[in-house]
Amino acid sequence: MQDDILKLIEKLKNKDNEAFEIIYYQTHKMVFSIIYSIVKDDLDAEDLMQDTYIKMIENINSFKAGRNFKTWLGTIARNLAIDHYRRSQRVLNIDLQEEEQVYLESTNENLDLKAEALELLETLSSDEQLIVLLRVVDELTFREISEITNRPLGTVIWSYNQSINKLSKLYKEVLK
Repeated sequence: MQDDILKLIEKLKNKDNEAFEIIYYQTHKMVFSIIYSIVKDDLDAEDLMQDTYIKMIENINSFKAGRNFKTWLGTIARNLAIDHYRRSQRVLNIDLQEEEQVYLESTNENLDLKAEALELLETLSSDEQLIVLLRVVDELTFREISEITNRPLGTVIWSYNQSINKLSKLYKEVLK
């Protein structure tokens, strides 16, 4: 698999659009999860996702073959999201349309489930959310998550287990 990604990276260095599409397809969920867990806004996360891939293309020649590509890309995404979060903390944004939508009841069951899942995730810290999303949504290994988050492997595993237990207890309370 690492050989395949290295071939795609070489093609990407030569401006191959198909290689970009393949890389994007393989990594977009991970990138979105990393960003969303920090900025907590779909639109900002989508914008930052685009910025991540632009920065990836701009810096693809600096990628070293011995490194894990997903970790490298995840680090770009995380750094952009953190920078955005820090800048946005200085400015208070109020979107009245978004606030109004919160009070509208959804008739779509999937949207209700998504809202409940997001509400449960909000009870976790940003770090816990990131670890859970990377593991559950992106199906990354604990080692990959450890590299992306710059946390020891044992800490990542412990945090994941604690988070899942917390979510499980909260979900059971909601069902009562």
